[in-house]
Amino acid sequence: MIWPFNRRKHTEKSVQDFQTGTVRGRWYVVDPGMPLSANTEAMSVFATQPSVRKTVEFIARNAARIPMKVYRRDGDNDRPLVTDGPLYDLVKYPTPYHGAYRFWFDLICDMLVYDRFAAKLLPSATSRSGWQLYRMPAYTWRFTWTGYEDVHAIQLTTADNKSNTVGLDGVLWDKGYGSANGVSPMQTLSQTLREYAESVKWRQAIWKNGARIPGIFAMDPEMEKLDDESQRRLEADIGDYLENGGKEGRSPVLQGIHWEKVEAFSPKDAQEVEGRTLADIEVASAYHVPPEMVGAREANYSSTQAFRDSLYKETLGPIFTQLEQAFNAQIVPLVADNPREYVEFDLNAALRGSFTEQAEILQKAVGGPYMSINEARKEQNLPAMGPEYDQIIDLLNTKRGGGPEADPTDSGSQNLGGSQ
Repeated sequence: MIWPFNRRKHTEKSVQDFQTGTVRGRWYVVDPGMPLSANTEAMSVFATQPSVRKTVEFIARNAARIPMKVYRRDGDNDRPLVTDGPLYDLVKYPTPYHGAYRFWFDLICDMLVYDRFAAKLLPSATSRSGWQLYRMPAYTWRFTWTGYEDVHAIQLTTADNKSNTVGLDGVLWDKGYGSANGVSPMQTLSQTLREYAESVKWRQAIWKNGARIPGIFAMDPEMEKLDDESQRRLEADIGDYLENGGKEGRSPVLQGIHWEKVEAFSPKDAQEVEGRTLADIEVASAYHVPPEMVGAREANYSSTQAFRDSLYKETLGPIFTQLEQAFNAQIVPLVADNPREYVEFDLNAALRGSFTEQAEILQKAVGGPYMSINEARKEQNLPAMGPEYDQIIDLLNTKRGGGPEADPTDSGSQNLGGSQ
C-alpha cells in the first residue's frame, strides 16, 4: 500500500477513505518522474532554501574537484602511483557519460541532503575498466535492517512505483549517525529554516500591502473639505507633474494644501539582510563550514587563506576519509588487479597553494633551481629545446656552484654571522 507523502495534512476521514480505496479531498502529488514513495521533504528544503543550497553546493563543488588517485602499497615506505589498470580507469571515469567530478558531486549532495548515499557497481562492455558505477538517487530508496545488523539491503522504488530489493554486494554506500537511514540535516535545521521562511512571508506581505509613497498632500486645517468633483480635479492636476504628465520636473503650487513626508517601511526596518545573514551562518555552521567561505561574514585576504586551509582539513577532510574507506572496502576488492592497490583523494592538490608560493618554498627547500629549462617550457606548453637543456642549472653564487650562499636569494651576510 502506498501512502500519501504527508499524512498529517490529511484529515482522519480522508485517511479512512483511503484505506477503503476511496480518495476524497486534497491529494498531494510530487513532481513527475519521482517515485510516490520517496521522501521529498529534504529535496523541497534544498530547492527552496537559498542558504541550504548555497552551503551544500559549496561543499560538493570543492570536494568533487579533488582527484581520487590509485596507489599500490609495496612496503611500509613505498607506495607508487598507479596510472593504468581497471581500478585506475574506473576512478577516472566512474560513469558512462561523465567524468569523476559529476559522479562525486551528486553522491556528496546525496550525503549532505539525505545523510546517505549509494552507487551500484555493474559490468560494462563499453567502459575501459569493464565496470561502471551507477548512482542511486537517495530519494528513491531506503536502507532496511534486520536483527543486530545495522544495514541489510536497499529497498528501491522505481518511477512506476514498483519496489525492488537490492543487496549490498557491489554497492558503494554509507550513511550518517542516528538510524539505519541516517538523519537528514534538513530535520536538524528545520526550526531555523521555518523561522526564516515565516520571516520571508511576513516581509513579502509588507511589500505587497504596505504603502509605497514617500509622502502625501494634506489639506490645511482651515480649508473646507473638497467635494468629489474638486477632489478628482486636484488629483488630475497633481498627475500632470508625474512621469509623462507634461509638467514633470516642475514644482506644483497648490493653495491650502501642503506636502507631508511619510516614513515608508524599508528593507532595513524589516531586517531583511540580517535575516538572510543569520540563516546563512546557521546553515554553514551546521555543515561545519566557516561562514566567511560562503559570504555570510566579511573576511580579509589573510583570514580567507586560513579559512581555506581549515575547509580542506576540518570540513572536507572527514568527508574524504568516509568516501575513501567506503570505496576501499566495497569497490576496490572487486575491481583491482592487485590486492595491494587502494585509493586516496589527492588533498595536496587543494592545499599546495599558487605557483608562486610553491616556487618560493621549493626553491628554499632544495637551495636553488628545482626545474630544468625543458621542464619549465613544458609547464608553459612550449616545445623542448634539446637534451642539453634537461640539466638543472647550478648557480655560481650557491654552495653547489662554488659560491658562499645556501640559497640564490640570500645576500650572504646572514650566513656569515653578519660580518659582511
